[in-house]
Amino acid sequence: MTDASSVSGVTGGETGDIAQLVTQGLTERARSIVPWFQQNMPHYYFRTHDTAEQIRHIQGLISADITTDRHALALKSPCGTKVTYISPGGEPAKLMAALDELAEDTILNARMYASKDDLLRLDTFIMSPQQTVDRHGAAFAAAMEELRKADLLPQDEIPAFEEFLATATGDCVDKFEVDRAVRHFQVYKDVSDGDRVLVYREDEVYSGETRIMVAMTSPPKRGIIQEMVRLMVRCGCKVERAYGDIYDTPVEPFGIFSFYLTACDSAPLHHKASWEALESQLSRVKWYAGGHVLEWFADQRGWSISQVMFLHAATEFAHQFLLGKDLYAYTAHNIIHSVLAHPDAAQQLLDCFEARFNPNDEERLAHCDARLTDLHAYLSGVSDEVVQDTFRVMELFIMHTLRTNYYLPNRFALSFRMDPDILDHLPPLRGVAESDDKPYGFFFFHGAHFQGFHVRYREMARGGVRVVTTRSQENFELESNRLFAEVTALARSQQHKNKDIPEGGSKAVLLLGPRGDIDLAVKAAVDAMLDIIVMPGDTGEGSFTLPGVVDYLKRGEIIYLGPDEHISPSHIEWIVARARKRGFRWPAAFMSSKPSSGINHKEYGVTSIGVIVFAEEMLGVLGIDPHRDSFRVKFTGGPRGDVAGNAMLLLMDQYGENARIVGVTDGHGAAFDPTGLDHGELRRLIAENRGIREFDPAKLKGGKAAVAGTDTPEGVRMRDSLHNTAEADIFIPSGGRPDTINDANWNEFLLPDGRPSAKAIVEGANIFLSPGARAHLQDHGVLIMHGASANKTGVICSSYEILAGLTLSEEEFLAIKEEYVQQVLDILRLRARSEARMMLREYKRCGACKPLTALTMELSKEINTIADQLAAGLRMGRTIHADPELRKLVLEYCPAVLSQKYADRIFSRIPEGHLQAMVAAYAASRIVYAEGLGWLPRISEIRDVGEAVQLYLQQERRMYEHIQHLDHAAVQDREELRDIVAQAGCRYMTERLLGLH
Repeated sequence: MTDASSVSGVTGGETGDIAQLVTQGLTERARSIVPWFQQNMPHYYFRTHDTAEQIRHIQGLISADITTDRHALALKSPCGTKVTYISPGGEPAKLMAALDELAEDTILNARMYASKDDLLRLDTFIMSPQQTVDRHGAAFAAAMEELRKADLLPQDEIPAFEEFLATATGDCVDKFEVDRAVRHFQVYKDVSDGDRVLVYREDEVYSGETRIMVAMTSPPKRGIIQEMVRLMVRCGCKVERAYGDIYDTPVEPFGIFSFYLTACDSAPLHHKASWEALESQLSRVKWYAGGHVLEWFADQRGWSISQVMFLHAATEFAHQFLLGKDLYAYTAHNIIHSVLAHPDAAQQLLDCFEARFNPNDEERLAHCDARLTDLHAYLSGVSDEVVQDTFRVMELFIMHTLRTNYYLPNRFALSFRMDPDILDHLPPLRGVAESDDKPYGFFFFHGAHFQGFHVRYREMARGGVRVVTTRSQENFELESNRLFAEVTALARSQQHKNKDIPEGGSKAVLLLGPRGDIDLAVKAAVDAMLDIIVMPGDTGEGSFTLPGVVDYLKRGEIIYLGPDEHISPSHIEWIVARARKRGFRWPAAFMSSKPSSGINHKEYGVTSIGVIVFAEEMLGVLGIDPHRDSFRVKFTGGPRGDVAGNAMLLLMDQYGENARIVGVTDGHGAAFDPTGLDHGELRRLIAENRGIREFDPAKLKGGKAAVAGTDTPEGVRMRDSLHNTAEADIFIPSGGRPDTINDANWNEFLLPDGRPSAKAIVEGANIFLSPGARAHLQDHGVLIMHGASANKTGVICSSYEILAGLTLSEEEFLAIKEEYVQQVLDILRLRARSEARMMLREYKRCGACKPLTALTMELSKEINTIADQLAAGLRMGRTIHADPELRKLVLEYCPAVLSQKYADRIFSRIPEGHLQAMVAAYAASRIVYAEGLGWLPRISEIRDVGEAVQLYLQQERRMYEHIQHLDHAAVQDREELRDIVAQAGCRYMTERLLGLH
């Protein structure tokens, strides 16, 4: 056998010599390094790192030759949740490099030090997850004992402090420092009831040192320390040491970050304006996503983060709308490059924007025009078409902004109320037809790792807030390419759907980048909207905005929101509370589906009620009586989804085993059984709020039945294809991305023999099918009920919740809630049944000459047009309260319990415009559902529509009297006569009174 030492060329004696030399060298290095280390590391380092950690750091310094050969070292714990970066030089760039390494981690504790001679940086970070503090352990007991001895808190506050300390990490407790802990507790009490970022400055906390503390609730999970360091360095601060601590406090986490600045080397500490600028930027750090390439303007031109945010927002807006001209030329990268290549033009653009909206500049328009003149002169010398178009659209963006919160302090995101006329000057968007109606108005939002739009089609409108998350930058850019087109299509669909209610249609979509935080984005966008729609009670006559908001709109705005994808009950409660705190006039009505004082859509299945009514009527057209005959149905949207889960329950409850649910998919799995998935197992999944992948395979019965999750390629394929391949009588899409079935893949819905895999589709989800896909499938014989009809009962329910919020206090609503909700559910069934039967009558009358989706659009347009005409007429007449006929109509519209108990409240608290829209929508929809398409528009061409509607409603009451007489009359064929009077009586009597007979 060959000796190992001889192979390496080292003898046994030489090994001993080498060991001695290594030991001697390390000892000599230790003799020089240890005293230097102890003398030059800040004294607080030794309080935040125990002896074992100090030894490990020194060993790393020696072995890596950090101070001499300038190597960098990362010391990681075995579990990977603690890391110390040791690097040569004390400059902040080394700290930024360390933070870059942790960009995707959630940092819970940070201890950051530069040596006094600036030869070394030593930065320690503790990341999530960490174990809960042991409140019964020795370290916790010792910490509480130290607190009591220090006598820094009143006795009655010690229990609260104990609760607070229990939310810290184990590292905070193990290295407890009583002054720091009490300081954190006092700041927590200041900040815990709000969403603002608080900034504290204390000079001479130690000789020559200033402490700046930045505190906030719900700090961003990633990047917050990095951004604060970046701001301080950019402003000329010398950070000697810094700390960060996250406490997992009840309701939401609390973060506090302390920076110790060398006073003599930190310029902002000596100049009031510079300090105020730094303080302002730190106060916005929670709501700002740093690290973007446009921060070049901050680094090189001295821009503030607010100014960088504006430019970023303007480039996002330009990208969104220039895509319609050329998808490949106007990428986000090319637009950003255009701006960076022409910084002088960017400066002129910023100056123009700031001048136009400066609340303290009486000559703002003249100054804006002057900056525009400079910009045009500069661009006249630029030949690059992409650059020209980029700055042209950004200029349009500025000049068509009617309000912005840019100059408001403590804002959470930037918001812009846009003039919809800007769309006349922009390239047409892909997926938006030129014939489509232009929105009434829209908002644009830009915030930390998100952008978004709110689009509405009437002055007073309601619609859901949807959050779209992305997994990667590529995914984000793909989604951003269609953001405005998507939100506009959703809002337009909502407008068609809202034909039964006073509010027009709207929608908000917030698109998050891969590092986006849902909670922060929702709060930021909603608060930014409130910034520019709230009208405080002390504003003067003709003033519609907060001080600091320059208003080119010159009127108030009434907007109501609702929940959609990724909006949780806690978001809903926060939005209502925030609207109340900000002074919105009707906070309880601002957001629907409130957990306690609202009508929760999922709990009551309000959207599914309408979907199943339409499904039942469609089955009748197919010759299927669901109470008697077996039928097959398939879903997208799983058992834990609102619409799908409740629709499955309604099918099983109403039709029992006749309802064979053959296929179900959701985001994470799929289940298929041609004989019908087991009802008991589906009920279990719904009750336990579980996904379809958790369906018990033992409960499958039919051939080729299967369950799969998306953790395998086969499961992904099944999830993505089952809605096409499972054969059923009716398909109810109740979840999925817009245009899942589209112009390019619609034929996958056909079976190998060319037949559609379902005879009918009832759209429980909005725009699951593209318009082109609908047309192709209808050409192949599929009956499709458009989502604007099929899933409208959700928005009707939200409207009735708004009605209660406008009229009642929370306590009053809760006192009648169950009765109110049951009456609303009855109204939903009536509205759905009325539309479904009217639609199918029209379909049969024309011999199926038009698809049902076309009839939906005609119906919505007719009702909305008539309602708009009626509302315009009502604005010219008496108040609703003063007109007995109109007052009676309002009370008929309302649930009986509201009309009977709070009739006067309805007319005193609900805005007159809302009452007018209510009367108009109710009257128009009621008449059109009864008389069918075309009759009321024909009447309005030859008579005043308001007069015709008033006469019709009067004759309706006479008709009911005639029917009552018939019910008590002994005449032959009484039932037939009764039906004739009910079907044609109102029309005949109205036309006779109008002189048309």
